[in-house]
Amino acid sequence: MKYDTRYPSVADLKLRARKRIPNFAYDYVDGAIDEEIGKKRNRDAFHEIVMTPRYLIDVTSVSTESELFGRKYSLPIGVPPIGLGNMMWPGAEMALATAAQKSNIPYILSTFSTTLLEEIADTAKDVCWFQLYVPKKQSVMKEIIDRAKKSGFNALVVTLDIPVGAKRNRELKNGLKLPFSFTPNIIWQSMIHPRWAMGTLMHGAPDFVNVLPYKEGPNQGLAEFISDFAMAGVTLERLKEIRKLWDGPLILKGTQYEKNALDAINLGVDGFIVSNHGGRQLDAAPSSVQTLREMSEQVRKTATIMLDSGIRTGMDVVRAKALGADFSFSGRSFYYGMGAMGKEGANQVIEIFRDEITRTLQQVGCHAFEQMDSSWLS
Repeated sequence: MKYDTRYPSVADLKLRARKRIPNFAYDYVDGAIDEEIGKKRNRDAFHEIVMTPRYLIDVTSVSTESELFGRKYSLPIGVPPIGLGNMMWPGAEMALATAAQKSNIPYILSTFSTTLLEEIADTAKDVCWFQLYVPKKQSVMKEIIDRAKKSGFNALVVTLDIPVGAKRNRELKNGLKLPFSFTPNIIWQSMIHPRWAMGTLMHGAPDFVNVLPYKEGPNQGLAEFISDFAMAGVTLERLKEIRKLWDGPLILKGTQYEKNALDAINLGVDGFIVSNHGGRQLDAAPSSVQTLREMSEQVRKTATIMLDSGIRTGMDVVRAKALGADFSFSGRSFYYGMGAMGKEGANQVIEIFRDEITRTLQQVGCHAFEQMDSSWLS
């Protein structure tokens, strides 16, 4: 096994991360909206997917490769966008980008990342995608897209499922703001996690470096800043403008309503990441698995379908493929790894997924991930 067997699963990394980093950092990644029922619904939905194994088959060797938009990736799992990534562990975004490039899996950088997009594109030039929170101002949108294009990002991911900043109770209790307000609570949490504190001191406090020029207030809360910066609901008209500005693969993240998907296809969108933002926006939203199950054949046949929200194991990735998702992403998994092990956590999570995807394919009797389909479902 090519990973530290003291932490053989994402669940183990989560437990270690909770002990190793300040509560406000852990809660930012782990937390969800309201009573966090939607987050739980995402996981429960995966447990209900049952597969029937096939035997009398030699599964000595199986392929975990998956193709997206003309490029072969070594695994069907990627790193999705998470804002404030370096808060989970200093240098987390660059560590993940480096590991993604080395392992040949997609890395999606958030508009609200804490590392300059030009630096990420230089590090992960073959696998980097850029996620866009669509700015209210068209001039700002054009400038950011132009920067992503010139830097060499391979795909543009437009997030739909955050029309306004969310009221996440854990963040409010922790008083999380940018720039950091060093309240007694946050100072104490940092002091009792000295490795995180020293690393952050050396690396610099995380901030939204790619959008700093557009900030209008010095002490805005996270939800307030996102609401002020981004459109309160991306429109078809704005999506049409984005399609004209971006000539590479264009992907929508967060699509849950069938008509939205069909309208987007008519505008030239190439793919969808089925997601409910990890249960972080609407507690009553359907699980990612439910949305995937209900997706029409028309959408499936005309666009590349990917899935996010709820993935925690390699078995989940294979289950998602059986339901029709060609690829999966798991933000919490990778950032639990960073919180638990620092920079070494990036490779730890990748290798855990590699091992679990490979073993699941062997257990169910499937020679290649790309061959997996609904015929394995019970």
